[in-house]
Amino acid sequence: MSSDLTELDVLDSFRANLKNIMKAQNLSEAELSVRAGFEDTGAVDAMMQGTTLPNLAAPVRLADALGVPVEVLLRDQRAHLQKDFEAVPIQEVDKQAARLLSAVFKSAERSLDRIGTRPTLDSIISWWKETDGDLSRSEQIAPHFDLVSAAEALTSVPRIHHVGALGLSATTLGSAENARLENFLETLSTSDRAELNGQIRSVSHTGVGMITPLKRIVPFPETNETVEVSFVRLMLPVRDASGTLFVLNYSTLLSESRPRRQDG
Repeated sequence: MSSDLTELDVLDSFRANLKNIMKAQNLSEAELSVRAGFEDTGAVDAMMQGTTLPNLAAPVRLADALGVPVEVLLRDQRAHLQKDFEAVPIQEVDKQAARLLSAVFKSAERSLDRIGTRPTLDSIISWWKETDGDLSRSEQIAPHFDLVSAAEALTSVPRIHHVGALGLSATTLGSAENARLENFLETLSTSDRAELNGQIRSVSHTGVGMITPLKRIVPFPETNETVEVSFVRLMLPVRDASGTLFVLNYSTLLSESRPRRQDG
């Protein structure tokens, strides 16, 4: 998304995207609320009328109920109008596979060379599909992703094997050192670490990727600052030349091109 996007811009795009899809599927707000599993039949109407973005779990539930990729609900309307792509329908796709395919657009068939210097979610998935997750063929995108594996204890810090120097972790934390990312993960709650390890284990064991929208407050003790980051995290199972299994972690910002720094 463009760097001048505000939270209101993202909210306006979310409303417009949701309204258009509901109209196309002939669904009312109440009907979608029920389909998405909200207890309150007025949940979707409240989101449409609200003045702040809903919890990021809500777009995922709505996208699943509508049978569309979650990025279709969150993408910038202005940027979308400048591109020629459409979401791949996932209504008939297995639920687990749908989590992987939720970011795939028709444009994923383009080669990485024509996409630009920073990969998109769909280009990373396209690479994974074409190479079967072969890390020996990842030279072009390796600076943009991290490699992790689950810790033995669910609430411990996951093992960090590689931090991409141009990835969101390194650029947000200001370092591509494994220890810097490990120190940040130490600041997460035990429930957040358990969720992270659980997702890594799930991707490793099932061989199915996972996409999760998240928001994190990143502390910087050295400068007494914090950074609020809203992003989408993509996890994919990959293997090196010896066959060792890792989980590729690639994240991209949702609502702004760089984090907003605030006094801590």
